[in-house]
Amino acid sequence: MGPCRALRSPRPPVDRTAQSSIGQRLWADVYSISYQPLREEDRARVMASEGGEGTAPPSSSLAADGVPAAAASAAGGKGWSLKVLPHEREPLLALLAAEPPALATEGGSAAPLLQLLWTLTKLDAHGAALYERAGMGAASGAPPPAAHVSAFVNRKLNAKLQRQLADPLALCARALPSWCASLASGCPELFAFEARRLLLQSTAFGLSRALQRLQQHSQEGAAAPNDASASERGAELRLGRLPRQKVRISRSRVVDSALKVIDLYAAQKASLEVEYFGEAGTGLGPTLEFYTLVSRELRRSELRLWVDESASAASAKEVSDMDKIKTGDEEASYVYAACGLYPRPIAQGADGSGVPARTLQLFGFMGKFVAKAMLDNRLVDLPFCQTFYKQLLGEPLSLADLAEVNPSLASQLQKLQRLAHQRTALLRGGAKPSDASVKALKLDGVEVGDLGLDLTLPGAPEIELCPDGGARDVTLDNVGEYVQRVLDVYLVEAVLAQIKAFREGFSAVFPIEHLSAFAPSELDCVLNGSKEAWEVSTIVEYLKFDHGYTRASKAIGFLLEILCEMSPGEVATFLKFVTGSPRLPVGGLARLNPRLTIVQKRPEDGISPDAYLPSVMTCANYVKLPDYSSKVVMKQRLFTAINEGQGAFYLS
Repeated sequence: MGPCRALRSPRPPVDRTAQSSIGQRLWADVYSISYQPLREEDRARVMASEGGEGTAPPSSSLAADGVPAAAASAAGGKGWSLKVLPHEREPLLALLAAEPPALATEGGSAAPLLQLLWTLTKLDAHGAALYERAGMGAASGAPPPAAHVSAFVNRKLNAKLQRQLADPLALCARALPSWCASLASGCPELFAFEARRLLLQSTAFGLSRALQRLQQHSQEGAAAPNDASASERGAELRLGRLPRQKVRISRSRVVDSALKVIDLYAAQKASLEVEYFGEAGTGLGPTLEFYTLVSRELRRSELRLWVDESASAASAKEVSDMDKIKTGDEEASYVYAACGLYPRPIAQGADGSGVPARTLQLFGFMGKFVAKAMLDNRLVDLPFCQTFYKQLLGEPLSLADLAEVNPSLASQLQKLQRLAHQRTALLRGGAKPSDASVKALKLDGVEVGDLGLDLTLPGAPEIELCPDGGARDVTLDNVGEYVQRVLDVYLVEAVLAQIKAFREGFSAVFPIEHLSAFAPSELDCVLNGSKEAWEVSTIVEYLKFDHGYTRASKAIGFLLEILCEMSPGEVATFLKFVTGSPRLPVGGLARLNPRLTIVQKRPEDGISPDAYLPSVMTCANYVKLPDYSSKVVMKQRLFTAINEGQGAFYLS
């Protein structure tokens, strides 16, 4: 599809209440889209106003020979590369010039429809930016919200994919139709998130795990426990039972132990179970805490793996409660990253030279660690930023992706970019660099040359933007090249070896290409689980009350109110105390297995319940809660147990 422009007609105001029904109508209604080729004179005028030329610009004079992303090609697997879109390009033209999935060009009779669908999803995802760039924001108010991801789901294809994944013979024979993987990877918008997740579990994790997943699904979907046919199906699928590999590690050397354990067992079929020296606890709870502990240790500031915003945090309150873990008499220092974890830029060659060996080792280990957690259906606590996920998938990057990592730097570059566009527009209009109209261009009343910028990476002066290592100053003449080089270095060249090591480690467990069925925004949920806001009327439906407690018990009412008043950091600490992981599985509290159960902890004769602390059985998600006299007492005892009961598994 070449450059085009739509013939717009007046549109009625957006009905916010109708957004939820878009998905139901999208595949049932017929839509007419009128468009015409963009005339060359119109295209030249648009590009002149944006400072571009309508074609891919030549390599910057500040860059090395060739496209900056060339060093990234084939670095992390077949067909994978990292590249930054030229900031001079008009966003819509750059968007439509991106390469569509192979199905959109080689899909036979369905190819035109798939290409149209791909274009619509891209336009929808970038709708707000295009709306603002077109100058429609001031006249028409806020841009219309992006359609929910479910709006593009084709219910018939989604149901057909789920039927294919429910066929044991097809799974055992590895005889799933080719369209299942190709469509889910090339056009993931056609399928619901849960269907694509089932496809990942059924095709990438091995036959035993696929059959185990199918058995669980069959048991959950059985209409009645005594159904003979359901029992027979369950018996047939027990062939998918997974072996377990138990290991014992030391808490004092958790990272070193994890390096050895993951290196030995990450790619094996057995499910990993972890115990700790000197502790009686075993099973799911200690295993989940293992992934949480290792995730936390990988965020230590002293490792210098991530961009750290601790110095710019407004106050200590901004740092998560989970990051304030005391070790001995001192408080350990952990990376604070409000936008998510992003690799710290390091000056390096195209072959990764210049990056410390320990850094590459830890990023490779991290890839294996995350993949093993996915394989065993465990959760990690590594909140990567959206840009990192896009880099893993090899998606094109832009100034908007830098804003996901470093908003303040992106804001300054955006101002410089607009200044460069204004200068280019004046030159194309016949002005000369020495004219007063060009020299009058300033940033907030200050000339570019007086800003004190040089050709080094902001925040990392040891990284030169010039290939020859020169330290030239930034002026109005080269400010556009400066913006492009900052993007190239920050998003590609200074993090390439780390991204490559992560991908290679991940692919040592199962091919990372399977993640292409998920959007970057969905990968955080796949790896780290869900976060949800708790309300009393909602969570009470997902809890189980037993052994002295019912839904109407006074103590249960106190507990529900306390849980719903907790901050996100306190909820994470509570979940880690109860389950071993600070995150909930995909689907939230409703998908926690076993269900979170609250039972009464009865005191000995003559002792008040207020004298006891709550205790838990993490393997069964079991909370033993005394019948406290008041909500105040319960809250104080609960937080004491949470804060003092971390870090060990003993018998209660």
